[in-house]
Amino acid sequence: MIDVQQVSIPWPVLGMGVTASVSVVLFVLSNWLNSVRNRHDRSREIFSRALASMHEYREFPYVIRRRRKTAPEEERIRISSELQRVQADLAFYSAWLQTESPHVHRKFAELLAELRRVAGSAMREAWLEPALDEDSAIDMPDLGYDALKSLEDEYLEEVIHHLSVWPRWLRRLM
Repeated sequence: MIDVQQVSIPWPVLGMGVTASVSVVLFVLSNWLNSVRNRHDRSREIFSRALASMHEYREFPYVIRRRRKTAPEEERIRISSELQRVQADLAFYSAWLQTESPHVHRKFAELLAELRRVAGSAMREAWLEPALDEDSAIDMPDLGYDALKSLEDEYLEEVIHHLSVWPRWLRRLM
């Protein structure tokens, strides 16, 4: 059996051990912080792209109303193709947000459902109107997008909560 009192570690060796331990801890902490930062950057990017896709979708009543009268078949195909791409983007972001954050996804889904109701109705009405042949008829009535503002604010608020450094349970106490 070794007597602990007889074993002595030289100060330089002890110093190197402490330095190595601190270096390992700082390395791990630095990598973890970089990982968190990268994840937040990725989340911020996907959340903003999802919202941008919604804003693209809400432009379609205007696009439909302003379609060219000269080539109705080509315009219908062009607009339908663009709309299909935006719908695919919205489905993509919806699925991604579901895996990224159920809370953010829930707010996104609420906003998207209301957007589809309001903009979808306006798109149907725009298709029923004749195509424009003069610029003076380009103005459109209010489409009721003001009703979406509170849902958009709730979505952004949830994004802010998701990106916060504080855990959800602690933010609720604040």
